[in-house]
Amino acid sequence: MIHMGEVDKKTKVFLRESSGLVREVSPWSSMMATFALVTGGVPILIISWLWLAPGINWPLSYVITLVPTLSMAFLFYVAGVSMPRSGGDYVFNSRALHPAVGFINYFGLFIAFALSLGLYSYLGARWFAYLFSGLGMYYGSSSLLSLGDFFSSTVGSVVTGVAIVVTGALISFYTKALWKFVLLSGVISLVTTVAMFALLTTIHPTQFASSLSSFTGIQNAYHEVIANAEGNGLSFVPNPVLSAFLGIPVIWYFYTWYNLPASWSGEMKSVKKNVLYSVILAILLIGAYYVLFTQLNIDAFGEKFLTSWGYISCNGVSDPVYSSLSSISTFTPFFALITTGNVAMYLVMFIAFWLPNFYSNPPLVISLTRYMFAWSFDRIFPEWFADVNSKLHVPVKSTALVALLGVAGVLMYAFVPFISIVDVTVIFEVSYAVFAFSIALMPFLRKSLYEGTVPASVRRKFLGIPAVTWLGFLTFGFLVYALAITWGNPVLLPINFPTIASLAAIYGLGVLIYVGSYVSTKKKGIEPQLIFKEIPPE
Repeated sequence: MIHMGEVDKKTKVFLRESSGLVREVSPWSSMMATFALVTGGVPILIISWLWLAPGINWPLSYVITLVPTLSMAFLFYVAGVSMPRSGGDYVFNSRALHPAVGFINYFGLFIAFALSLGLYSYLGARWFAYLFSGLGMYYGSSSLLSLGDFFSSTVGSVVTGVAIVVTGALISFYTKALWKFVLLSGVISLVTTVAMFALLTTIHPTQFASSLSSFTGIQNAYHEVIANAEGNGLSFVPNPVLSAFLGIPVIWYFYTWYNLPASWSGEMKSVKKNVLYSVILAILLIGAYYVLFTQLNIDAFGEKFLTSWGYISCNGVSDPVYSSLSSISTFTPFFALITTGNVAMYLVMFIAFWLPNFYSNPPLVISLTRYMFAWSFDRIFPEWFADVNSKLHVPVKSTALVALLGVAGVLMYAFVPFISIVDVTVIFEVSYAVFAFSIALMPFLRKSLYEGTVPASVRRKFLGIPAVTWLGFLTFGFLVYALAITWGNPVLLPINFPTIASLAAIYGLGVLIYVGSYVSTKKKGIEPQLIFKEIPPE
């Protein structure tokens, strides 16, 4: 029985006795959301960035990186099932070690996600540029080429990017429709992906090489691309197996974002099953997807060619073959089109590429609002961030603010070149590492909270030490290593003033917000420490 005094105390600490949100998210919807959040926009990066570890055994590198990824995923699983609340992984992190650590850590992640909302919406237009430019070149149609030029222009990219942000935000206002939309989109993505994989198995590099020469009118075009890239500095590793670790920085980034389901765990049906599907099983599915996508493209078009093509594309190397097809960049469905002549499958492959990039936006908007919701309940953000519309059961004001952030992100990527330098890879490495370190220490520093919230089935020990401690420290060590080999990478984390300044600004702002909220809360007569000794209400 809860006594009135306890209710009064909790009401004073938190904004109200219930969140106002509704549990209506199914496990399969969450799983499809994770698939889109993690893989959306990545296929073209996979091809573009092969040159960062040229010639390594990529499937092996994916498997190597999958092991610590699954370890990290298990830690987020623990957070999701232990504290199923809005912003559940933040809530867990802020209680596991120290509230300042939890907030500053997740504020950095929030900025990374908010920037990504703008970036991937802005780049969403590029998919249409590739689609119509490819069709225009294939059919020799100036109208289709002009359409491709529009989507690749700044105006076209901004208009399309803003439309994608606004559409995602509008969908997220209606949560029941949102999760049905996510489930249906996920099924379509998987079906079109299977069809794409089936087509790739029918293509051989010699067949593609012949088609490339025929289409471009350049004799021996395939080998010219490779020779030109190598002549301009590209060199392949001598031992693909021993050098597989070189792929860890980019592959780690390809795997990230799987923590986001914990942010809507407060609205999940069957929480334990839901978090299992959306975090653990989803990562296994994504790992298989990445291995198959990479290997099938390599088998179809040749590893040396794809690596050289990406190298030429990213480094501005002058090449006549690439110049004649530069409007499709590293969009490999076009290679399949000129090889097979199958326009229908070209469209199917476009859907397999574009749809996850598009339907990941509404779940991302949901996630960002749920973090702000949790910060408001913890009295770090103003109270209105947690206002929930009684009819929609959605924090409308927070959702509108996230949409504005997304639009601002689109405009920044379009008109402020500096923002493109701020790569978020390191923020994910740091944030995940801090989370792993926090949960590793929790059984010792927050023993009563650990034993009172973490399910008994997860609190098992090995050699007298909790399993989460073993996994936390091992994962933390891996991420420190990953950060070390990422630091100084000219693409992922260049060492220059803009990079260092942006990281200092992001985390510095987090510190200022936390300190300001701490002082403000104490002035209201509420002890901030009391907030983080309890779990927010459902």
